Amino acid sequence: MPSNRFPMGKNIKEYTNGQSLSNLKQALTSGIKHPNCEWCWKNEEKGLKTHRIKKARGTDLYSIHIRLNNVCNFKCRMCGPAFSSSWAQENKKHGYFVFEDNKVIKDAIEENSSFLFDLLKTNIKNGTLKHISISGGEPLITDAHLKLINFLIDNNLTNVSLSYSTNLSNLSYKGVDLLSIWEKFNSVNLEASLDGWGDAVEYSRTGFNRQVFLTNFKKAFKYISAINCVVNIYSVWTLPFIEKFRKYGIDIVYSPCYLPVHCNPQILLREDKETLRKSYFSNPYLMQVFKKFIDEDLDQGYTIEEKVNDVNKHLSLKEIRLHMIEYNKLLDSYRVSSFFEVFPQFRKYETKNV
Repeated sequence: MPSNRFPMGKNIKEYTNGQSLSNLKQALTSGIKHPNCEWCWKNEEKGLKTHRIKKARGTDLYSIHIRLNNVCNFKCRMCGPAFSSSWAQENKKHGYFVFEDNKVIKDAIEENSSFLFDLLKTNIKNGTLKHISISGGEPLITDAHLKLINFLIDNNLTNVSLSYSTNLSNLSYKGVDLLSIWEKFNSVNLEASLDGWGDAVEYSRTGFNRQVFLTNFKKAFKYISAINCVVNIYSVWTLPFIEKFRKYGIDIVYSPCYLPVHCNPQILLREDKETLRKSYFSNPYLMQVFKKFIDEDLDQGYTIEEKVNDVNKHLSLKEIRLHMIEYNKLLDSYRVSSFFEVFPQFRKYETKNV
């Protein structure tokens, strides 16, 4: 699907056949830092692997990523209306996100399904398309996902491998047991999102339930290839617990939280960073996380949306920290939660003149 931050077409056909994608491909081939790819360029500077530097596979369509819609049952504080229908519904009440509409997009694949399904069928049949990556929202709780996998099954296209980015909150939908459905495919991989543990993650990812996650983790274990953990101001305090999943042979992929800026752990006070460094010290994986995503001071080039007059306002680091407090208090008033109760270490951010 076209990029959410950099739209390159109104639909899949316009995206795949348009000049924007052609220009992007040319930039990638030439090593030009196209603005649409700023996320990957930034990650590469941190030593992370991206699609751009993986082994070239020629011009054939080898893999495709489909973002079905924004239907999601979570309201993660690092997210927003574009990627969560639950967020979109809440944003209608407080209007924090002023530059995003509050659409609940359920039928994105419906509008484009004819062209998309023809594209999938043709390329899977001729043997070039090997892999489909599926995300949302939360893809496992959508009609669009059922339509997609039923199409693949009905057209004997189950030789393609499937991978999902999922919050693992549901393994069935409308009476359909997804574990049984996946048995029909040659390869299925789940990358389960888990940003921290305990009260910290249940606070930051409204809708998350740790017991549900553990139950579904056990049920879907043979399909789970990795845990994806976003390193943010909420998750950093419980990352040592996430490391325990390695004993099950599960890979852990840590991803940076550059935006929204008030969730970026680089805004933390130096004393808190030192506390984290000490708690990570015995684990080489976490020390890499600390060096890449936490220790470095925040780049001061960021702006933030100001709700009052709908403009981008440049904030100092102190102002960003104060905004972080205000942001969480605002959401607390709508979610019956308490930021300082879960994270008492942030109380000092209201008074410290730093």
